[in-house]
Amino acid sequence: MIFVVEDDPTLLRMIGDYLAASGHDVERFERAEDALTAARTSTPDLVLTDVQLGSMSGIDLVGKLGQIDASILRVVMTAHGSVQTAVEAMRAGAFEFLEKPLDLARLARLVDRALGERRTARELAWVRGGSAELLLGSSPAMAVVRERIAALARVPSGAPPVLVQGETGVGKGVVAKALHRARLGERAPWIEVNCAALPATLIESELFGYERSAFTDARTAKPGLFEAADGGTLFLDEVGELPLEVQAKLLKVLEAGAVRRLGGLRDRPVRVEVIAASNVDLEKAVREGRFRADLFHRLAALPIALPPLRERGGDLLELAEAFLKELSARYRKPLTGFTASALAQLQAHDWPGNIRELRFALERAVLLAPPGATSLEAIPGLVAASPQAVPGQASILAAGGAIEIRLPSEGVAFDTLERAILQQAMVLAGQNVSQAARLLHLSRDTLRYRLRRYGLDTHPHEDG
Repeated sequence: MIFVVEDDPTLLRMIGDYLAASGHDVERFERAEDALTAARTSTPDLVLTDVQLGSMSGIDLVGKLGQIDASILRVVMTAHGSVQTAVEAMRAGAFEFLEKPLDLARLARLVDRALGERRTARELAWVRGGSAELLLGSSPAMAVVRERIAALARVPSGAPPVLVQGETGVGKGVVAKALHRARLGERAPWIEVNCAALPATLIESELFGYERSAFTDARTAKPGLFEAADGGTLFLDEVGELPLEVQAKLLKVLEAGAVRRLGGLRDRPVRVEVIAASNVDLEKAVREGRFRADLFHRLAALPIALPPLRERGGDLLELAEAFLKELSARYRKPLTGFTASALAQLQAHDWPGNIRELRFALERAVLLAPPGATSLEAIPGLVAASPQAVPGQASILAAGGAIEIRLPSEGVAFDTLERAILQQAMVLAGQNVSQAARLLHLSRDTLRYRLRRYGLDTHPHEDG
């Protein structure tokens, strides 16, 4: 969204029309105060403002917008350019300074460059931000996922919906929220609904709203979730559970960009980015007549598939370590690692509930760990497993001062194998680098290098 703030009505109309014709969403204001009020409820990506605006100058507006959201790009326009004015604009947080009369071609180039930089900044903030569950993992499967998410984050607003597919607990909601932040920012509306949790009799009125007297208990009009998400994202979790009659109306809303309340006579335009998620095979549901083919093709225009945890190799241990660190800090437990038997339990389990099941299992284990324990010895609720016999994984054990490597029956990537060996060697050595180096027949410097490479050097110590 671009705000244009200009007290000359003719120039305001000209700039606004030019940007709108270029495909941008534009809001126009003659008063700085009105633009500032609007920015508090619907944060713009870019603000073009004149300097001379009456009671509040464009320079003041630039500074106040920065207090609302420092990431808003602010461009100052003036017919009375001077070095002093330019310096004041930049000090207030302006992205650029333009002199009038405006060169519209130059303005278009500036807008494209500024919005491109804002999208890049959002992607970087998202990658560095709080999506650890999603971003953690060095498996090839997760590399593909990250590339796909980065590509979808660059898709402009108004594009078709995104469909996130995967088993229960793989992180579909995490992906959806990350895409929302990357594309629209934290301040844009985020509305989430679990389509499987609402009764069929209520879901239509919840999504689309209703007018007064639309049905017996409709004593007042109520906007639906599409209207609540206007200017932001609507996340339809478990979209495969929608009744067929609601699917038809959803398709119409997606195609028209407008919603009609139950009992209403007119359509209400909405600007909503839709992200849908499903843990069922929607193509199979289409073949069985449980899901509309036309809605599926509309939703699946921009798909992303998340792998189950059992297909992510060594990511299991990375996630377990990250969760243990987080949960130990939350519940004030001095737990810094796993014993060999606990690692064996983690690796032997199939994790049908994926990341969600892993986190809940570790939370239970941390809470039940005995006072003063520094390593998690067991994962309650999981079948006990011997570290000498972990199906489908590489395992190691100390044998006469050496390490015996047991390979799985199926192939395993070298990095995954090496990381597992290093991690288990450190567990067997009590996190003592010198002892682990002797077990592996490596120098301490070489072992430290390998530990750093795999991010396993958090708690090592020497034995003197």
